[in-house]
Amino acid sequence: MATLVQLAFGGLAASLRVAGPLILLSVATTGWYFLSRGRIELAFRVVAFGLWIAITAIAIFTGGVRAPVIIVYPVLILMSGWMINARVALVLTALTVAATSGLFLAELWGLLPPELASPLTFYAGDQILVYLLSAVLVVFVLRAYQSRLQQLRQASSDLAQRTLALEESQAELHRAQAVARVGSWVYDIAGDRLRLSAETCRIFGLPEGTGATHADYLLRVHPADRGDVEQAWQRALRGDDFDHTHRILVGKTVRWVRQKAESRFADDGLRHSAVGVTQDITELKQAQAAMQESEQRYRTMIEWTPESILVHRRGQIIYANPAAIKLFGAVDAASLLRKPTAELIHPDDLQAQTERMKSIYDQVAITPMVAARFLRLDGSVIDVEVQGTAITYDGAPAIHVCIRDISARKQLEDQIRQLAFYDNLTQLPNRRLLTDRLNQAMTVSKRSSCYAALLFLDLDNFKPLNDQHGHAAGDLLLADAARRLLNCVREVDTVARFGGDEFVVLLTELEQGEAPSRVQATIVAEKIRASLSEPYVLAVKTDEQNTRQIEHHCTLSMGVVLFRGHESHPDDVLKWADSAMYQAKQAGRNSVRYYAHSQAKG
Repeated sequence: MATLVQLAFGGLAASLRVAGPLILLSVATTGWYFLSRGRIELAFRVVAFGLWIAITAIAIFTGGVRAPVIIVYPVLILMSGWMINARVALVLTALTVAATSGLFLAELWGLLPPELASPLTFYAGDQILVYLLSAVLVVFVLRAYQSRLQQLRQASSDLAQRTLALEESQAELHRAQAVARVGSWVYDIAGDRLRLSAETCRIFGLPEGTGATHADYLLRVHPADRGDVEQAWQRALRGDDFDHTHRILVGKTVRWVRQKAESRFADDGLRHSAVGVTQDITELKQAQAAMQESEQRYRTMIEWTPESILVHRRGQIIYANPAAIKLFGAVDAASLLRKPTAELIHPDDLQAQTERMKSIYDQVAITPMVAARFLRLDGSVIDVEVQGTAITYDGAPAIHVCIRDISARKQLEDQIRQLAFYDNLTQLPNRRLLTDRLNQAMTVSKRSSCYAALLFLDLDNFKPLNDQHGHAAGDLLLADAARRLLNCVREVDTVARFGGDEFVVLLTELEQGEAPSRVQATIVAEKIRASLSEPYVLAVKTDEQNTRQIEHHCTLSMGVVLFRGHESHPDDVLKWADSAMYQAKQAGRNSVRYYAHSQAKG
C-alpha cells in the first residue's frame, strides 16, 4: 500500500516542480489585485492562506517535517498576526500544527513520496524565486500599508480637530436649547427632508440625529390638530408667517409644542428651505389645565352636590360622593372605588350606556340626560336619570356622571298608567287601551293584508250570582273568567274588560283570505265558549271571615266581526261586534254569532 501511494505521489511531484512557482506567482498576483482595489485586509488574507497552502504542498514533496521550506511557517504566522489580526494568526497556527502532525505521521508510516532528485541549479533557482517573490510581496505590502496608514493618520488628525471644534460648538448649542427647552430644525423644501437638532429630537421622543419628511412630522401631530397644522404650513409656503401651537404624540403621551419658522429664498426668488424652532410648552399647558380642572371640579361639586356623583375612567370608578354611596347601598366609598361601571348597570341597558361613554370620550354630541336602570350592590334595580360629562380628573381624561334616582317617580308613573289603561279587578286592558290596540291592529292588517277579528262577549246568568252571593262572589268569577280567556288566546292577541261582565278579545294576524280567517276565529270563539262555560268554584268569605265555596254555572253570548285594514272605523267595529253579541243573546244565549255586515264586505 505504501509503495502505491509513493508511486502516485511521484507523478504529482514531477508536476509540482513546475506548478509550485506558478502557485506562488498566482497568490502574489491575486493579493496585488485586491490591494490595488483598496481591499487591504482581503489581500492580506489571500496572501497569508495562499502562501500557507503552497508551503504545505512543497513540504509534502521535499522532505516533510525536514523540508527547509517549513521555516517560513513562523514568519507567516507572525506577519498574519501583525498585518491582519490575532484570530487569523491563531487559525494559521492551528493549521500549521495540524499539518506538521500530519507530515510526521505520514513519514512515520512511509506515506510521503521520495524527495525529488533535482539538479542543483534547478533547486537553487526554485529557492531564489521563492525568496524574490516573498521579498517583493512583503515590500509591496508594507509600503502600501505604511502609505495608507500615513494618510489615515493625517485624515484622523484633521478630523479630530474639526470634530472637537464642532462638538464644543454643538455642546454649547445643545446646553442652551436644553435650558430653554427650545429645539431647532431645517427643512429642505425641494428634497422634503427635515434635519432636527438634539433638543428637537428629545422633544419628539426620537433618537438623536433622526431625520424626517413633512409627512413623518404630520403623523406625529395629534389627529385633532393635524388639519390645522397642514393648513398653517401651506399658508406659510405662500408667504404667511408660521407660528403655530399644537399637540404632538410621543408614544402614548400627548405633548404641546409651539413651532415658529421663516423661509429661505434662492436667487430666483423661490423658497428652497425653512429654518424653525420648536418650543416644548407642555408644562405650561398642564399648569393651565390643572387650574381649569381645579376650578371645574370645584364648580362641579358645588353644582351637583345634591345629586349622586360618580367619576370613572375607562369604565373604572375613581370617585363617588356620599349621595352616590347611599344610592348604591355601599358601606363606604372604598366599596365603589375601582369597581367596574358595568357591574352597576342593568344588563338590558349596558350596551346603550357603554355607547354613551364612548361618545363622551370621543366628544360626540349626545342626549344630555337619559333614563336607565342601574343596580345597587345588593342586586336590586333602581330607575335613574343619568347625565355624563367629559372632564379632566387628576390630570387625565375621565367622565363625570350625575345620577338622579327616579324610582319613586317611575313607580308612580306605572301606577298611573295601570289605572289609566288597565282594569283594577282583572288586570286586563281597559276600554281606552283596547281602542289603542284596535288601531294598531288595523295598521298592521293594512300592511300585511291579513284579517283580524273582534270578539265581543257577555256572561250569561251572571246577575243572579251577584244578587244571591254579593259582589265579592261576582268579582271572583270575573277574575277567574279573565284568566280562562288569557289561556285561550295567543300572546299577540288582546283580552280586555269592556265593563261589567262584558269582555272583548282582539285576534290579530289571521289569514289573508276571509274564509280561513273565519275558520280561525270560530275555533278560538268556540274554545272560549267551552272554557268559560265550565263550572266556577268560588271561595267566598262570609261576614264572620270564614270561607265557603260556591259553585256557579255561567255560559256566554259572543258576537264576532272580521275586519281588514282601515276599511271601517274602530268604533264601528266595536258597535258591530256588540250588535252580533245581542243577536246571540236573542237566539237563546250560549252561542256565537257573526255580524252580517262583515260577511258582506269581507
